[in-house]
Amino acid sequence: MQYSHRVPRTSHPTPPINGTTVFTGWLRPFCLIDRHLLREMAASFALGLVTFTFVLLMDQMMRLMDLIINKGAPVGVVLRLISYILPFSFTVTIPMSVLLAVLATYGRVSSEGEAIVLKTSGLSLYRLMAPGVLFGVVATFATLWISTLVQPSSTKAFKTLTHQLYHTHALTALENGIFNTEYPGLVIYVDHSEKTDGTLQGILVIDQRTRDDQHLIIAQEGKLLNTDEEAETPIGLQLSKGTLQISSRDNPARYRHLDFETYDLQILTGGTLAETVARVRQSKEMNLEELRAEIARLNKGGDKAWPLQVELHKKFALPIACLILSMIGAPLALRIKKAGRGVSLALSVAFAVFYYILLATGESLGSRGRIDPALGVWFPNLTLGIIAISLVLTEGREAFLPARLQSLIWRAISFQRSAFSKKRDLIQP
Repeated sequence: MQYSHRVPRTSHPTPPINGTTVFTGWLRPFCLIDRHLLREMAASFALGLVTFTFVLLMDQMMRLMDLIINKGAPVGVVLRLISYILPFSFTVTIPMSVLLAVLATYGRVSSEGEAIVLKTSGLSLYRLMAPGVLFGVVATFATLWISTLVQPSSTKAFKTLTHQLYHTHALTALENGIFNTEYPGLVIYVDHSEKTDGTLQGILVIDQRTRDDQHLIIAQEGKLLNTDEEAETPIGLQLSKGTLQISSRDNPARYRHLDFETYDLQILTGGTLAETVARVRQSKEMNLEELRAEIARLNKGGDKAWPLQVELHKKFALPIACLILSMIGAPLALRIKKAGRGVSLALSVAFAVFYYILLATGESLGSRGRIDPALGVWFPNLTLGIIAISLVLTEGREAFLPARLQSLIWRAISFQRSAFSKKRDLIQP
């Protein structure tokens, strides 16, 4: 007689599931998959940031290279100018780079079938989006730091250095063979200049800065005056061996002709570029406290503070755009299924163009008081936010509610139906 030997089963007690265990499991989200996604997003973000920033600054780069090649500006000074421009460009290119990074990463996950495997293993869309949203949060805080603290100081430094360059040979060097109109009320023509000593040859100057008279100056030679960086006196030209012709605007018959051996022509400080920086970027040089103080002062005096209000709201709207675009990227890439780097780049540019067209329109209308400045600046974020919520709910409809909550709801519905059917059976004879 054979006896069957059974191996005794040892039961291991399952650890109790309490709130601490669940919370610890939820706080352990960044496992190997999450770290892998974050590394991919960081690489795509860096590539996109360099590309978008270079494209955005291409026009400025050409002008700065002209300072080095044609006007003899030191390379170190030009590099400082570029570093001062970068923070302003980063506030524009970081949101675009965030969308590109999230789209490229989740597009690869979707195209290679990893998204299906992760979903079948129990990960919902919301859990799968966690690394992308975290990346957007970090980018939001970084952009907020740049727009509120770094950018005002860098813009102010850019303006100061630009004014200093206007007192040096870098910006006062006149281009040969063209009519230079950098200085208000002056037209200056130089035939050619000597690189060795900076002497100008064949000079023609039309001076229309006075209301009554117009001066026409022709000189054989000339050189720059007051090119010291520390000088506060106006920039000037010392002209030699020439003629000065003065004509009256009111009476053309009044005319004077003078010959001179040496004539010092004063040129007003500043110039077109410096005046533009001082006028257009005045609000961009202010930090939050200065903006709020200036807005309060203008409102108290009954003046219009709309442009400053627009600038104040932009310092927060652009960083928040990073978070919204990161929420758009994951569901959009998973929905497209095959979103490679080329498709991701095209979608990033399309969304960026759409966003900045809305922002430029709202900024223009808000600065002129046609609409409320806050509405003009935040309307693009509101529009993208609606798109993000729609994509998330559409793509994640299978996991709109947690599984346990769904089970409880279905149990409640089943219990209600069974109770109703029993009650109906009791009522019927």
